[in-house]
Amino acid sequence: MIRKTIFAALALSLSATVVAAPDSYQDAFELNRAMYGKGHTFVWQGKEYSTDHPEEIEAAVEANAANAAALIASAKAKNAEVAKLNFEWKLTRDIIKKAEAAAAKGEFRKALNLAAQAKYHARMGIEQYHYAQANWHLSVPE
Repeated sequence: MIRKTIFAALALSLSATVVAAPDSYQDAFELNRAMYGKGHTFVWQGKEYSTDHPEEIEAAVEANAANAAALIASAKAKNAEVAKLNFEWKLTRDIIKKAEAAAAKGEFRKALNLAAQAKYHARMGIEQYHYAQANWHLSVPE
């Protein structure tokens, strides 16, 4: 009897939980990325999208010296852009150095993945800068 009551209560609590549809593409992307990780396809407003970040898509090329060097250069450029805004993350430079070291050893897949990660962090730093510029007033005490 207790077991049936517990299962009934659990079923009611689960059925009462309603998941609202995401209001924006960003919300839909983040929800699906959190649930399924990279490499998943989801539908939002009738169109299919991937849960891959743009940098992961860039890294999904043939693992060779030229592609690794190009993505590392792109990550450095994006990091220079965020550095000019004074929102560079310290770990990004370290990841770029690791990508360069991997490329020097001929570990091109590793270099591509690290460069993609560094470029992602730089892009997030730029987003953080823009958020801070738009919402600076929230950090001022009332």
